[in-house]
Amino acid sequence: MTSSSSNLMLSGIGIGTRKIAGPLHFYRPRVTPLPTASHTADSRAQELRLQNALTQAREQIALLHRRALAEVGQTEAQIFEIHAMLLEDEDLTEAIAAALANGASAEQAVESAAKGVAADLEALGDPYLSGRAADVRDVAERILLNLSGSHGESATKAPDRPYILVARDLTPSQTMSLEKEKLLGFVTLEGTPNSHTSILARAMGIPALVGVGQLDEHYDGSFALLDAAHGTLTLSPDEGRRAEFQRLVEQENEIAREHDRYLRTLLNKPAVTRSGRRILIYANVGDEAEAESAMVNGADGIGLLRSEFLYLSLDRYPTEEELTAAYDAMVCKMQGKRIVIRTLDVGADKRIAYFDLPEEPNPALGFRAVRLCLAREGLFKTQLRAILRASAKGTISIMLPMIVSVEEVRRCRDLLEECKEELSREQIPFDSKIEFGIMVETPAAAIMSRELAEEVDFFSVGTNDLTQYTLAIDRQNPKVAPLGEKNGEAVLRLIELSAAAIHARGGWIGVCGEMAADLRLTQRLLDMGVDELSVSPPYLLGVREKVTECK
Repeated sequence: MTSSSSNLMLSGIGIGTRKIAGPLHFYRPRVTPLPTASHTADSRAQELRLQNALTQAREQIALLHRRALAEVGQTEAQIFEIHAMLLEDEDLTEAIAAALANGASAEQAVESAAKGVAADLEALGDPYLSGRAADVRDVAERILLNLSGSHGESATKAPDRPYILVARDLTPSQTMSLEKEKLLGFVTLEGTPNSHTSILARAMGIPALVGVGQLDEHYDGSFALLDAAHGTLTLSPDEGRRAEFQRLVEQENEIAREHDRYLRTLLNKPAVTRSGRRILIYANVGDEAEAESAMVNGADGIGLLRSEFLYLSLDRYPTEEELTAAYDAMVCKMQGKRIVIRTLDVGADKRIAYFDLPEEPNPALGFRAVRLCLAREGLFKTQLRAILRASAKGTISIMLPMIVSVEEVRRCRDLLEECKEELSREQIPFDSKIEFGIMVETPAAAIMSRELAEEVDFFSVGTNDLTQYTLAIDRQNPKVAPLGEKNGEAVLRLIELSAAAIHARGGWIGVCGEMAADLRLTQRLLDMGVDELSVSPPYLLGVREKVTECK
């Protein structure tokens, strides 16, 4: 490290491998001043203000989640599923309610409750729970911003020129909300390489440097060189250092552009292995924006349409007409390409207030997905009728989540046949031969795959849940998540078992979980006989390229 006025070099932990050069811009968060007086006489008004702020927060987090799904994929987007769950967290909500009852303003109640919950989590000395403490503060800041009328906007407007952002630290919400058009990269004084912010930066391809310690604000606007590969930030570089660095940047950029040009040549071309086998490369999407991204990135179709997107965006059950219109729009967006619609999968981490679901000690194993649909047949049939109606306008397949038995599949098929008969009597057109399949995401489904294959046209393996249930790990817990990679062989063998079973009956099998985007496993999955890989839109071209390199 040098100490001269130019070429001052700071060290930190690099995120990514790229080099970038540009002026520094210091992040200035909005200040959310708390009222100095309590509002004892108007506690009801404070409760109403809080409820409005919470409603806004839910909508904002849902938007961030959808954006994260489109930009960085399902695994990283789970960060915002955690944030949505925190809005309903009992410890937090009860602490807020107690503060309001004692005469605090909505702002005071949120701040004091969040501080208390975060401190309790940090006091346990567990890295995972400390990460949750940061999430609590992130969610609380969002609520406070809404109470202040800032509508969740946490910072002043970014400059109109390309820049390197400098901040003490960034929350996941702030990171996901950054205006990417001019952002070259970012530097944080605090932070770790395993924080949620670093994970998002890595997934978004934003070069960053975390944990640099101190950086005086008088460098705001000054030119700097950020080398993520070597973990350095050079301040006010002289002309010689700047020119050499720029040469290296251009060299890296040309390599990246050349690779991107090659990937673009693969757009809309069949993904064919070296041995001549065609593999379908599909997209996982949750709304029209993601479907648009899928088309831009050359998806052969949609392998997983998370159909709960409309249920999550409303404060009531959607009607059959609304569902049909939403599916019709997807059909139009995909221009005739196949769309595999997963039937409603709510419960567990996707709780919707108007569903009035019971509190459960272990919701991931509880009243969710197809179990909920079979218990509420009217709700299920409304969706099935809408899917059937949309099938008259495009190629649609129906896929059932969380299947564990043949009986469940047969009951669902019976309801589907009822819907077909009703539509026929009403002279409403639909595809009478619509494909009918299931997700293999429980060990039971894989073990019973031979029997289940006799009932359906296809399997799609949801490797995220299959890994969680097979290995008994919480995929959102970083303390045990690495067990998923170390013990993936058990999951791969269940996929292989399922592939053999469905192929024996003349059906096809896809993979739509995280494993589908893991290029280290592509050859292995194809060797097992997997016919289709479905991934988040940003990964489509990379997976397509990998398939063409496989034997």
